Amino acid sequence: MKAIIILGHGSRAEEANNSLYDVVEMVAGKIKLDLVGAAFLGHAKPNLETAVSDMAAKGVNKITIVPLFLFQGIHMQEDIPRIVKQLEAKYQVTITLARHLGADSRVADILVDRIQEVV
Repeated sequence: MKAIIILGHGSRAEEANNSLYDVVEMVAGKIKLDLVGAAFLGHAKPNLETAVSDMAAKGVNKITIVPLFLFQGIHMQEDIPRIVKQLEAKYQVTITLARHLGADSRVADILVDRIQEVV
């Protein structure tokens, strides 16, 4: 069984974290996979280990983690890959880490929309 975990940074502000759940719901409506869930790197629950553990307990053996991160910062370069390696060993699942959002023309399109809303 396959699953997706969309990984956000996490915030102490609950309303900020709720936006991740909105994105998860939108993604789940657009793809056909067994499970699509959310996790946070810090400051909110569930953390990545809890999300992986829950999916493994449901029989998921292949998890794709999709980071909702704009830039290739230290979390993407070091922290998340290290955590993924530990979780693969601990829960005996295959985890693939997708790329961050990055410099993508679709991100630029969203920024142009936001600019046009206020200009």
